[in-house]
Amino acid sequence: MGMAASQARYLALTARKSNIEYEGQQINQSRVALSSQSANLFSKMLGMSVPTAPDTSSYTTLQYSWTDGANTSTMEKYTQLASDSDGYNYVVTSYHNENVYTGSRKKLSSPQVQGTKTDHYAYDTTSTDENKSTTVSKAWTNTDGTYGMETTDGATAIYKAVTAAEEAQVRALNAGNGVVDATATVDLTNADTLAGFKKVGTTDTSGINNVIKLYALDETTTPKASAVKSGTTSFYTNGSGGYITNADHTAAAAGTTLTQGKGLESPAPQKYYTDGTTYVTKSDLDSAVTTYNSNVANNTKNINTINKITPGNEATYSNYTAVGNSTLTELTASDMTNADTKAEINQIVKDMKTSTNGDTTSAENLAACFTTDASGNTTYTGGIYKFTQNGTTYYTTKKDLATSAGSALASNNVDNQQQKLSYYTASYVSQKIEDTQKALIQTDGSGRFSTLKLENDSTSYSLSTATVTDTAAYNDAMNEYYYNQKIYDKTVADINAKTEIIQSQDKELELRLEQLNTEQSALQNEMESVKKVVDKHVELGFKTFGG
Repeated sequence: MGMAASQARYLALTARKSNIEYEGQQINQSRVALSSQSANLFSKMLGMSVPTAPDTSSYTTLQYSWTDGANTSTMEKYTQLASDSDGYNYVVTSYHNENVYTGSRKKLSSPQVQGTKTDHYAYDTTSTDENKSTTVSKAWTNTDGTYGMETTDGATAIYKAVTAAEEAQVRALNAGNGVVDATATVDLTNADTLAGFKKVGTTDTSGINNVIKLYALDETTTPKASAVKSGTTSFYTNGSGGYITNADHTAAAAGTTLTQGKGLESPAPQKYYTDGTTYVTKSDLDSAVTTYNSNVANNTKNINTINKITPGNEATYSNYTAVGNSTLTELTASDMTNADTKAEINQIVKDMKTSTNGDTTSAENLAACFTTDASGNTTYTGGIYKFTQNGTTYYTTKKDLATSAGSALASNNVDNQQQKLSYYTASYVSQKIEDTQKALIQTDGSGRFSTLKLENDSTSYSLSTATVTDTAAYNDAMNEYYYNQKIYDKTVADINAKTEIIQSQDKELELRLEQLNTEQSALQNEMESVKKVVDKHVELGFKTFGG
């Protein structure tokens, strides 16, 4: 090997040795960091508290009780008095269970209230929900006598002539708005009756609407509806649904004899058509068809409106006969003279008003069955019903029955009543009765309480003792222990897993460090050999040139 080659090799070995030393330093630093992480995990484990299972003795207390012959009372808590001039040394709170006569309300999920339903249909001419003006874009007649109608929103409906039953509903609607049926009459030859008619003012919106409906007025009739609204054409009303024209009123006032009922009879009943929900007059439908056909003929797009009546039924219920298969019987004044019945009803009424188990609505429904005079005397006026289930008599009210009966999804359907029926009973219920009094307590030789004498009782009672464990509290503590133990085990497992990973990483670094040490030793040996070669060349060079 030449001088230059040896020197180059020596330099390369030196560089490689420097790299190995640098890598070794990095590995040592990494191992120090891993060692720090391992120490932190170990410190965390040392700082953890091992969960301890609860001791039953911590939840066990000594309980004192005594018996007065009627009830067994238990001492709940006691507080020692610093001094008391009456000779009592403690304030004691005790309790016992006692059967208390209590009125209660229950609810029947499927009431199936049976009774008579009376429909009362009505609608408000000013309501946008019950009397809607529908914009019509197309109307036509069908060969079967029905009408088709399409609104501007694209909805299509077929209107059929109403049945006799539906016609009766429309008449009921009209009657609810003051429209007089054709059978209604009044004798206008009687001056007193005539004097009872007052002019319908322009501010009487309801009266004007009734006149317009009664005489089927619109802008094509004489008089026009707008003339009535503005007061140009006058009508008179007796205030109870009767209306007459101004001409009839003037003639009667002048002494002209009018036939009985003239001016009060409704015009010929309008023909109504229905889509099953709303009602439309035949005249409105004919007008819509005429307008549409005219639009088609003239190639115009004029549209018109139709007044659709949506009835609302404020039904009433009466003659209740049964709840499910249990017969209903209304209590009479005579029934209320029975001592047991009166006591039960009075207790129910009392507890619905004042008890924490009471109910405001129930209290009001029960109160509606009684009247109270100025002297405070209460009289039963009716409205409480009784029925029997499983040998027990229960009570309910007329208002409760009406609420359930009126909640049926289908008309008068007892199987679909959605509102639960409130019903009532009175019975003896075990209740916790608490009492707090001063007491004189004496102890035995072991320090336990032995006798007790209460402030409001002249008898001195012997105290019985029993060891009582609060099982619920102990179980809660045990569940908390199990929970904490699971957390502890999980934390320890996590620390061990992380420690194993750190140890594995450290082992890999240690092996790599050993490899570098071996490689460094080999490099050191080779460097020494090369250095000898270089030194030999230097020595020969000096000898050659030094002579």
